[in-house]
Amino acid sequence: MSANSSSQGPKTVTAVKTAVFKLHNPTQRKRAMLNHALLRNHLAYTKALKAAMPLVKTLVETELQSRVTDKELTARERSTHARLRKWERAAILKKRILSAIGGMPICGASRAARSLPGSIIGQIESYLELHETHATVGLPTVQPLRRDEVPYEQALHALVSSHTVEQEEAARIELMRASRAGQLRPLLYSGNRAHDGFLLLRRETDNRYFIYLNLVPETSRFCRLTKVEQRTPSCRRIENLINMRTGEVVSFTSGTGCLFPIEFGRDYQDSEFLRRGSPLSAQLWKRGDRYEVQISFEFKAKQIEPKTILGSDRGIYNLASLAVIDQDGGVIERKNIDGMNLRMVQRAIERKHQQLQRRGKSFTGAARRHAANEAVHVAANAIVGLAAKNHSQVVIENLSGLASTRGKRRRSRFNRILNRAQYQKLQKVLSYKLAVAGLPAAREVHPSYTSQACPFCGSISAENRLKTVTSDGVQTHEFKCVSCGFSDDADLNAARNIALKRLWRDGLSPALRTVNFNEVPENKSFSSFLKFRAERRGERACDRKVGSSGRAGLDAQYEDGEVAPGGNAVEPRSGSNTHASKNLPTMQSAVSPSDENSRPLAKSVRLPDG
Repeated sequence: MSANSSSQGPKTVTAVKTAVFKLHNPTQRKRAMLNHALLRNHLAYTKALKAAMPLVKTLVETELQSRVTDKELTARERSTHARLRKWERAAILKKRILSAIGGMPICGASRAARSLPGSIIGQIESYLELHETHATVGLPTVQPLRRDEVPYEQALHALVSSHTVEQEEAARIELMRASRAGQLRPLLYSGNRAHDGFLLLRRETDNRYFIYLNLVPETSRFCRLTKVEQRTPSCRRIENLINMRTGEVVSFTSGTGCLFPIEFGRDYQDSEFLRRGSPLSAQLWKRGDRYEVQISFEFKAKQIEPKTILGSDRGIYNLASLAVIDQDGGVIERKNIDGMNLRMVQRAIERKHQQLQRRGKSFTGAARRHAANEAVHVAANAIVGLAAKNHSQVVIENLSGLASTRGKRRRSRFNRILNRAQYQKLQKVLSYKLAVAGLPAAREVHPSYTSQACPFCGSISAENRLKTVTSDGVQTHEFKCVSCGFSDDADLNAARNIALKRLWRDGLSPALRTVNFNEVPENKSFSSFLKFRAERRGERACDRKVGSSGRAGLDAQYEDGEVAPGGNAVEPRSGSNTHASKNLPTMQSAVSPSDENSRPLAKSVRLPDG
């Protein structure tokens, strides 16, 4: 994402998203051209990478020595020197790569500076970055075209017989490398040009879309006219198609490429990508017998200056709970995104997984990944929609400990579900969806105590989380402050505290912003901040009571000691017994006794902390 400003207009935000299109039913001749282009590109990539390898060791030693020397410089000077060294390496590698592929029969797209040479330079730069922190990382390689079962069996045996983490990691990498053998590298198109790139085209008469791909060099046998084409040379003529990047009508004769109709979802990809975005680059892939083109689209939007803060609390019964607050901490709008469907799907998949394991069969987990991916996008769309409506800065929890697969952590069913909810992917999805909407990137706060803090009196206690056992055995969670009596939906209250915590951190002095939560002085603490903001809003806790909504709980806890939220809560509704900020509409998150989804209550107990 990048922001561009102009003295004559507002700032704009640029974002890039990728869509996948299938080439529709290519003829036998077109398939031969596609296979030829991909094969020649793969061979050229292999040759160029091998030619560049002798330089890599020298480049690594030079880079490490330069970084040691630059330690005495300022951060700005180190950054400048690093950029200069990167440009010098790119120039040296590019010269070596172009020399290696100079006489090879590859298409203009492969020969373009940002295509094959750029991919190899990027792979080597990634290796240099990894080598600084992981000295044992392997050199860049290209998967072989023929799969040999011997290396695969050797890597599998090494994985089974590994005794240390390092041995297991090395065997796993080698196993993945051997399993990718036989796969052709994708062909990268870096420009919207007919002679060495691609063109995304539309026919106005019937609103059909096509993609033109440069595939072969001018010396290729495919450039010669066939007997049919000799009788009708105009069959290679492409006329009166609209270039989707420039909007101009183009007409040209195709000698080194082909025009393909494309398949895509008309309802989504047409409205979200083809109508709104501008094509930048593309990649041609072969997946079995199918050919796919991944096109990156550029989106520009007016930059929105945040005026409010949106906090997002991520659970599993409530997929996400959202609360928008103003600069004083008063609630503007809030809602729950129900995650009960995801929970039901995951339970069904878990049962199927257990059945297959008992029968000794493998389980891929594709359905579970699909359900989690769909839930991630639903949550991201809801967050972006609410943030755009209220011009909000999005704040999310830093749950890297839950999303990580490394390290030891408490095993619980809740942790496994959180991993499947793909919180790290939600952050990535939010990054480009917020950029497309013109909003700044999401910021993070540590989730500690956000579900236990009272936004009115500032009390932080594990006893503020109330667990209620119902007659059908389902447990519901409610927030009820033991100090002032304020009650609320537990997840919505946590979402509000997440936004308040970001507001609190930003208001601290630079020296205190990175200090641990419990090391902040009492007069600057989060509790004092909550109480002060409530007094400034003119709100009293005793006058603010919010009914809780029933939802199923989980017998697990957050890793930082907080009780894990669960939920099957309904979206907040207006009511007379709700809490409200000054000059703001009232809101309620209650399930009345007459609600058909409500459950009879049995007894309430306090949850211990951790």
